[in-house]
Amino acid sequence: MTATSDSVRKIYGGFWVRTAAFIIDLIIVFAIILLVGGTFSVIPVLLDIEETGFILEFLIWMPLILWLVLPWLYCVFLESSKVQATPGKLVFSLIVVNSKGNRLGFLHASGRYWIKVISFILIHIIYIVVAFTAKKQGVHDLCANTLVVNKKELRRYEQDSPLQPVASNITN
Repeated sequence: MTATSDSVRKIYGGFWVRTAAFIIDLIIVFAIILLVGGTFSVIPVLLDIEETGFILEFLIWMPLILWLVLPWLYCVFLESSKVQATPGKLVFSLIVVNSKGNRLGFLHASGRYWIKVISFILIHIIYIVVAFTAKKQGVHDLCANTLVVNKKELRRYEQDSPLQPVASNITN
């Protein structure tokens, strides 16, 4: 391998670092869901309306709603924001970019998220693909045409090779 390919290879977020980031995010999302779910569960009791038909129905569906909506909002808002990453990814200086190296839009980030969820439900080993692809992309990254890159390594690479457009080197 050449020095250039080594530096380009370091740009991509690998399997283990992405797994660690996922675990951090899972802990955060779990805490948020417990906090929101606990709040929504306690309010009807405090107001003495827990036996109302609507409230009973809501409390039955609440866990499903929380586990679908909150993780989606967490990932999509953060990955499409200026930060371009969830807190778990930020711990490892990872950001999510499109194929041109730019920030994802809300709909693009949503598509990436739902592809990840659906493919995980259907094929539980989707994340292992990250370990075997050249650009360390999961199934959801391949389908959504996105990359998870190390922000620090990307900056270092841009400084070392100012004449070459970065997006064409990391995305081709």
